[in-house]
Amino acid sequence: MLIDTVGLIRRLPHNLVEAFKSTLEEAAAADIILNVQDISSPEREEQAQVTRQLLSELGCDGIPQLNVMNKLDAAGDTDTVFEDDHTVFISAKQQVGFDRLLERISALLPETARRMKLLIPYDKTALIGKIRIDGKIMSEEYTDLGTLIDALVDIKLADRMSEFSV
Repeated sequence: MLIDTVGLIRRLPHNLVEAFKSTLEEAAAADIILNVQDISSPEREEQAQVTRQLLSELGCDGIPQLNVMNKLDAAGDTDTVFEDDHTVFISAKQQVGFDRLLERISALLPETARRMKLLIPYDKTALIGKIRIDGKIMSEEYTDLGTLIDALVDIKLADRMSEFSV
């Protein structure tokens, strides 16, 4: 989900802001929130504060957030903002910083699957079908002891599969 709200929300009367919040409530179900900011804007900090306040009111405090400082190419002084694990600098225009952005998104997203090498006994072959439903099998080999697989296993199933780990 991608939402650009700061300019709009800041100019709305309070009663309309309350009504507009209902359209943003899906943010509370997000895995990660990217707060894209125009680092060259003199109003950036005020806009960021409005966004933080609104996200808090929507119940998003526990969701990982990444501040994405865009327009690095147009920014003069960036001494007031520092890149860290929750802040990255990019220039969409010059296509700079996207590797770091993707790296940080990947690090902040919750784990949904785990790569595992498993030896599944033949009497438990149904488990391989469960792995196929929500995961991905990279390789599969039949041995005397069972099926040896290298798979991306859904996190909900990974603990159950650990007894077959090799």
